[in-house]
Amino acid sequence: MAIWILILLNLPVYLLIAWVVFDTKDAAADTFFETIVALLKIIFVPPIVRYMLGWDDEGAFGIFPIFGFFFACAGAVYGEYRLIQHFWPGLIGA
Repeated sequence: MAIWILILLNLPVYLLIAWVVFDTKDAAADTFFETIVALLKIIFVPPIVRYMLGWDDEGAFGIFPIFGFFFACAGAVYGEYRLIQHFWPGLIGA
């Protein structure tokens, strides 16, 4: 149960990680909302569909930054869980 709570509470952290990983100087988003939309496009829309729709495919990211994003998010949750487990063991029933 504590993992699910940490996952939900970390939504701003995930946005910050996405902003750091996916925003470049060439295609910097003005807001976090634009970052979220760009991230969802990169993850869920296949490259062939982006190309057919005429979206800018030249700046598309490969699979490595996407996996890096997911590992960073999972690492943040795991690290916080371990800190809670270490400093407040009675809080999560460790």
